[in-house]
Amino acid sequence: MGQQDQRDTEADEQGRAEPMSQRVRHLLAVARAAFVARGLDAVSIDAIARAGGVSKETIYRHFADKEALFRAALEAAGEEFTARAEAVHRAAADPRIELAELARAILDSAQDQGMFSALWIAASVAQRMPDLATSLQEGQWRRMEPVRHALEDYARRQGVTRPVPLDMALDFGSLAVEGPAVLMGFPSPPPADRQLISERVARLFSQGITGAIATGEDAVSGDADAPVDRPVAAPHHIRTLLDVAGRHFLDQGYEGASLDLIGAEARVGRGTLYRHFGSKAGLFAAAVRQRAHELVPATLPTLPQAVPDCVALVHFVEEAIGSLASESSIQLHRIAISQSRRDGESARAVFAIVRAPWVAALSDWLASLGLRGDLSWYGRELLVLAIRGNRLFAGGGPVSPADRRLFARRAVTIFLDGFVGLL
Repeated sequence: MGQQDQRDTEADEQGRAEPMSQRVRHLLAVARAAFVARGLDAVSIDAIARAGGVSKETIYRHFADKEALFRAALEAAGEEFTARAEAVHRAAADPRIELAELARAILDSAQDQGMFSALWIAASVAQRMPDLATSLQEGQWRRMEPVRHALEDYARRQGVTRPVPLDMALDFGSLAVEGPAVLMGFPSPPPADRQLISERVARLFSQGITGAIATGEDAVSGDADAPVDRPVAAPHHIRTLLDVAGRHFLDQGYEGASLDLIGAEARVGRGTLYRHFGSKAGLFAAAVRQRAHELVPATLPTLPQAVPDCVALVHFVEEAIGSLASESSIQLHRIAISQSRRDGESARAVFAIVRAPWVAALSDWLASLGLRGDLSWYGRELLVLAIRGNRLFAGGGPVSPADRRLFARRAVTIFLDGFVGLL
């Protein structure tokens, strides 16, 4: 028996000195940190054992395999979030304050790699392991029950007694983390800004922009603002190379894509590839940016200025869903999310490029209505509602025309007047 195995055995026998539950909690925390930092595929049981100061045998005594350990690590994070959310629900006397505190709990969990780290893993493996991605999403959704109860309490204060579906709690959570922004390499806002963001999320979801117009707006900047790359002109053979590379990265993933196969299909030698892009990472960065620019439509629907035209806004949002929730966009978001720990700059560029024209048009329209403050944040949040947060990226597929209309109407109702309008 090795020294580490002997220490593990002695610890098992010393139940009072080192309770098993404490050791397992430590192991789960180490495992979660490793999975979140590097992804499911890149982390081995050996690495977790070394980081946790235990043997592989100790891990296998508690968990059948790596996926079982992974699920348990995320479940432990979910329990931490649930405990905090239930405490907020019990303690809050005012539903509006409660909603802001719940938004803060969701934002903290996302930014501090708590329960919402499951979404990053789900989006990263959704292309190859759709069943696992779906399972991870469903596990997260169950954790949002305290939020659903809080929304029901708020609705009852407004005289509406109909039950609130879980989908609304998921929409609220999506606004708190600004959809995929937290998964795509944007920096965490400082604590003071988190509180302002949470209060703003609670106000938007409960009252719509009418509440923001009536009460004024804080000056906190959106944490998902990013410079938008301009498309770069390139010779025909380089554009072909980027097109082929983009397809390979989307189909095979970053690790699975082969530079030899990409070069052969594009009829470009390795010398040309390295001369223009330097490395596989450089080619990936250029290819995903080109894909993002290709998703931007030439023209957008018009929004009547200074008029809260619901019909025109629904049409605008419906077209935005067609672009942002297309099969190509979903694939692009997934590969960008999967590589955001390695290349956050490219993930942020994808996020900004595909949203920029939609957000700019919405910002102009909101300014014409008299809304003040961070108008781009409001525009991005309407798009978050429209494409259902991260649900399409972490699982599922393109949105049908019928669902586009349904999602657009739902998003516009919440955005203009608050969620109670849907009950």
